[in-house]
Amino acid sequence: MGVWKSKRGWWVAKFNHQGKRYKREGFKTRRVAVLWEANKRQEVNARPSKEIPMLSFQELATAYLEDIRPRMQLNTVRQKAFVYRSFLAFLGADVPVVIITAKQIGDYLNDRAIKDGNKAANLDLRDLKALYNWGLRQEIMEGRNPCNAIQKYPEEPYRAYVPPPEDIDKVRMAATIDERDFLDVVYHLLARKSEVDRLTWEDINFEQLWVRLYTRKRRGGELQEDYLPINDTLYKVLYDRWKRRDKSTTKVFQFTGKQLRDMMEKLCERAEVKPFGFHAIRHHVSSILNDSGKASMKQIQKLLRHRRQSTTENYLHSIEGSLRHAARILNGAVAHYGTLEEEEQSKKAQD
Repeated sequence: MGVWKSKRGWWVAKFNHQGKRYKREGFKTRRVAVLWEANKRQEVNARPSKEIPMLSFQELATAYLEDIRPRMQLNTVRQKAFVYRSFLAFLGADVPVVIITAKQIGDYLNDRAIKDGNKAANLDLRDLKALYNWGLRQEIMEGRNPCNAIQKYPEEPYRAYVPPPEDIDKVRMAATIDERDFLDVVYHLLARKSEVDRLTWEDINFEQLWVRLYTRKRRGGELQEDYLPINDTLYKVLYDRWKRRDKSTTKVFQFTGKQLRDMMEKLCERAEVKPFGFHAIRHHVSSILNDSGKASMKQIQKLLRHRRQSTTENYLHSIEGSLRHAARILNGAVAHYGTLEEEEQSKKAQD
């Protein structure tokens, strides 16, 4: 709000009054812009004021969820909705947003921390803060974000469980051929479960040796593309699967949502190993690359796709350069991957 000079060289004046925005640009001098703002404020203040209906917390939450639904993962939207329902239940009634205090939010978070831990409370604080920030940006509410006055709760450092190589091999041996293919794609691309589940045959180029993954794990929840190289092992897995593909669908894998949710738990139980999920495989492979000393941190970050980059700028460079080198490490240097399976096959052949 206020007066500023635009990149085009002219001055702009802008302010809000009773939820309505007033803006004008094209002033040649700052003084003229300031005068316009002052006169306009005087004009709108002189108008008969209209009573603005108070926005309730539930109305704000509903509008926010509807806005983010097309851009964010379904699980993210569901989690936010759960937080807002829980907070409303704690309040005991749907009240205007403007009368909710930082103390009320703090009391809710304290209760959450006692029942479910500090990490859960911090996640709820993040979602409540995002809700208020959205309302302020949309200019459908006035005031400040009460969550800004609340400090995060101390958390114990989170250490992700990284399964040992032998446990991953045991899980692979316990898997069906379709489950094993899914695990191998996750392993060699350091991919997320949802990214592999979304794969179609149009996303795989056997001639140029790349796979296109789609992810929403970026700020704003936008669906974005990443191109990753195919090493020799992954090529064999995907090409064998393509030869026996179901021609009635373009999807590479046809697991249901429930099958994917339960897959790792059932496989770990069948293999009699400590439970771990698909995401733990990403940690496992990145640890191998880091410990090998043959892949730089920058290469690993690119494979994990933790950095926001333009797909068009890095389309060929990311595949032909450093990432191709890192993929070869997985193909050749990670000798333990699949060794238990080979030993089992060797024993059967001898018998």
